Amino acid sequence: MKKIIFSLLLALSAFAIEPSVTPQWLNKHIDDVNLRIIEVSTSDSYSREHIKNAQNTDIGQWRIKEGTFFVVRPNAVIEKEIQRLGIDEKSEVVLYAPISTPKDLLKASYIFWALNYHGITNVAILDGGLNQWKKESLPLSNTQTTAHTSNYKVKINKALLADKAYVMQHLHKIPMIDARPSDNYLGITPTDTVQRDGHIQGAMSYSWNYSINPEYLLKDTKKLAKLFAEGYNLDKNKEVLVYCTGGLETSYNYYILSGVLGYKNVRLYDASMKEWGNSDETPMSIYKYEVFTK
Repeated sequence: MKKIIFSLLLALSAFAIEPSVTPQWLNKHIDDVNLRIIEVSTSDSYSREHIKNAQNTDIGQWRIKEGTFFVVRPNAVIEKEIQRLGIDEKSEVVLYAPISTPKDLLKASYIFWALNYHGITNVAILDGGLNQWKKESLPLSNTQTTAHTSNYKVKINKALLADKAYVMQHLHKIPMIDARPSDNYLGITPTDTVQRDGHIQGAMSYSWNYSINPEYLLKDTKKLAKLFAEGYNLDKNKEVLVYCTGGLETSYNYYILSGVLGYKNVRLYDASMKEWGNSDETPMSIYKYEVFTK
């Protein structure tokens, strides 16, 4: 019996990919049968150079504009894209981007969340993106990769998504974290595309880029774990809601909390301030930092 249990544990550990992988790990596993490497970029960028076996997707395949804000595309559209990329329950997915601006990384983290939301949980982000891969002089390709289409049917995890009504109902009841820079959170600097300055009433501030260094590499995860547990008084087993301007910045906070640090119940407000801050009836705070207390 002990041997059987040990074998099962080994199988599970071999199947579960770490949420952040290094270029060395990816290069070692690059030909693994269940591995799906996904570059998040334009088709032109992908055509010039990409990691061997990588396929290409663009953020436009995952998000759509609704009024003043963007939200995740309809389930059927996402399902078709997941199938095109050959992804299913058995896949180990590694996302990466050629990072010219911070937004490039955020597009990858948004797709990390979107895959989780649609039932694909075995997902990682390549630490440092294509930049770090090239820095370590690892091989590149310009050959397009096409996977066999999967027959995956999306399984929606409703606990990962919030809308305006949900946020309104949970004000001051659960911790909320604003991923924008602190000057936008405080309302000192206006946020483009958002009419009202400030932040969701009761929300705390943690700019998404605090978790990475200037080379887009993850900072010490033990320090990040201590920061959220002690500085923000978050409980890994209790709900936390994350938001930003329009869904991208906060997806990196989702990735850190849910992926890297293992928080069990992280909910993303996709429309974020582009919806909340453009509404006249939503409660806002300005010119002050807030701490969640209940």
